[in-house]
Amino acid sequence: MLRLDDTSEQNILNMLVEHKTLNLEQIKRIKSTSKEVGKTELETALELELANEEEILKIFSDSYSLPVVELKNYKLDNKLIKIVPFNYIEENSLVPFEISNNTLKIAIPDPSKLSLMKNIQTITQMNPELFAASISDINNFINRIKISDPKISNKENIAQQGKKKVKTEILEDDSGVITFVNKIISEAINLGASDIHIEHFRDSSRMRYRVDGILKTVDQHTKFLSQHYSYVVSRMKMLSKLDIAEKRKPQDGSATFKQEDLEVDLRVSILPTRHGERVVMRILNKEAGEKKLEELGFEEKDLVKIKKAVTSPQGMVLVTGPTGSGKTTTLYSVLQFISNPSINILTAEDPVEFDLEGIGQVSIREDIGYTFEKALRSFLRQDPEVILIGEMRDKITVDTALKASLTGHLVFSTLHTNNALGSVIRLLDMGTPNYLISSALTLIIAQRLVRRLCSECKIINEKIAHNQKILNSIGIDSSQSSRARIYKSKGCNQCNQSGHKGRMGIYEILEINKDMKQAILTNKSQGELEVIAKNNNFKTMQIMGHELLLSGEISYEEYERQIQSAELSLEEYEKQEKV
Repeated sequence: MLRLDDTSEQNILNMLVEHKTLNLEQIKRIKSTSKEVGKTELETALELELANEEEILKIFSDSYSLPVVELKNYKLDNKLIKIVPFNYIEENSLVPFEISNNTLKIAIPDPSKLSLMKNIQTITQMNPELFAASISDINNFINRIKISDPKISNKENIAQQGKKKVKTEILEDDSGVITFVNKIISEAINLGASDIHIEHFRDSSRMRYRVDGILKTVDQHTKFLSQHYSYVVSRMKMLSKLDIAEKRKPQDGSATFKQEDLEVDLRVSILPTRHGERVVMRILNKEAGEKKLEELGFEEKDLVKIKKAVTSPQGMVLVTGPTGSGKTTTLYSVLQFISNPSINILTAEDPVEFDLEGIGQVSIREDIGYTFEKALRSFLRQDPEVILIGEMRDKITVDTALKASLTGHLVFSTLHTNNALGSVIRLLDMGTPNYLISSALTLIIAQRLVRRLCSECKIINEKIAHNQKILNSIGIDSSQSSRARIYKSKGCNQCNQSGHKGRMGIYEILEINKDMKQAILTNKSQGELEVIAKNNNFKTMQIMGHELLLSGEISYEEYERQIQSAELSLEEYEKQEKV
């Protein structure tokens, strides 16, 4: 007889629905027959021969990349029962079957048990290694434990009887949930959205797409989402191989979605809130990771500087900017530009966003202590020419990366700073010696992504175009402002009524030449560094923004939203190096 909790049984049934082993008519038959015969729905499905244990085991193993174990081949070990309490084993239908060094091998029958791994690690102080096993095999092994110890067999788990079981609903598609989720993902991809947000409030639900960096509510889906919110969340969990029964803890997962000839990766984040689980789905279009360096919008003279720096045998190149400013796209373009079989390239990312052919990519796992700093140290033993560190978050990582760039390695990394010069100050503020920065740093790329005005519907912004005072206040001189034609968005069918179509990069390229190196060594302030940089033809993002504003590529509102935040404040100018 089957012995599984409700959560496990419903997880298995949902898995069978997801893999089209069971269809809607069969689910209805299972439900009605289950009530008639007084058995669980999973037991009914097996007795009606609509599914079998071998099929369940294969789907589970393949879906979660778990090796299959046959427990009948393993003898009972009394040590295992002492490590994991029997009532915990029986309650959760899992079996610890072997110890190897500090690793505890555990067999589980369904995905709901994945959420127990941290708990098991805490109980046992060992590293759990998961295997898939059939339901009968697990039940038989538990019975063997009972029979082997009379004390266990005579005990009744009273606490277990009093527990309230969580009922997990089977995801059916008679309500169109699967079709709905596929539709919104396809729609978001077609609109060029980077993220899908869904959230539930006390009396309503909301869906938003982030398009060109701005969140926009999708009203036409609100009604369906409100009526089927829990089903939609369950479907998104199933797509990303998350535990649909776990509603108390945040979860992160990933999936691949195919739309005709296009394949995109999805990164899914689930966050429990007061009124239900909130879902954010990041859309990682693989084409974004295939852009060439020449396609990113750099001016020719800046492109020459970049190519020189990224083909040097050693040194450090930094890409800076806020979240969502395209730093990853820029770095991936650089890696593809320099990649060839004669160069060993390693990257440490959190997480890996796109697969790059011929490049060794490693995901950071802070939950197991595998940080950027540890990855970097392990990379140095892998004989690399080029190293990419996704983000330098602490002084140890910064110092290790800078030293690596002085010992025959080319190092790329990112910082969250407003502008290129701010990166130098940030490194100093982190306690990095100025001589190390001066010696190692070769180039800094600071960037923003701004929304381009739709060429079909943009109109003159009379309020701004004839107001020299406003234009002068952002640094546009009187000779330019007097003949300026400043445009604003209107909205049309070509741009989906947004007034904007696509985004473009605005950049600062700061070359760390001899003058800049000397200035860093002599503890110049940020204001003094900027004067020296401008004497060497450094062009700020503000100047590039002025050019795009005056040419009608962007609106004043977009300039103010994105570029003004990169202006250097008086406090930043006056800040002195602390080393």
